[in-house]
Amino acid sequence: EQWFKCEYCQYGTRWKHGLKRHITWKHTNPETIKWFQCEHCLYRTKRKNMLKSHILRKHTIPDDINWFKCEHCSYRTIRKHQLQSHVITKHTNPEDIKWFKCEHCSHRTRQKQNLRSHVVSKHTNPEDIKWFKCDHCSYKTKWRNTLKDHMVSKHT
Repeated sequence: EQWFKCEYCQYGTRWKHGLKRHITWKHTNPETIKWFQCEHCLYRTKRKNMLKSHILRKHTIPDDINWFKCEHCSYRTIRKHQLQSHVITKHTNPEDIKWFKCEHCSHRTRQKQNLRSHVVSKHTNPEDIKWFKCDHCSYKTKWRNTLKDHMVSKHT
């Protein structure tokens, strides 16, 4: 399995786009970053897909969105993976679900990412956790997406 390693720090990932995103977020001077600016408001981001998501959420009439709709109820979402998660969580019999089981305790979950989160939060020593640290303040978190949310809400 190929890993892409950051030339500036210890970060590594299995995905080339993940390394590119990491270098942009962590090691690129803000003045040289290509910002994606919303044409409707002051929001801006370093990621094109985040701008698309912002425009859909904040500036698109719900009737104009290409929704992924649940065939069992009125739930709808703009993301296919969220619909899949909804169907598993709300409309699938527990005996038909592939459960992800914790090797340290009796916890089980329907989603692999939730098991990873459980292991980090419940069974990992704090000194062994890979912390995601803000470059602009003292904030740190165990979760990459939480840091992204922090960056958007506090530093953009």
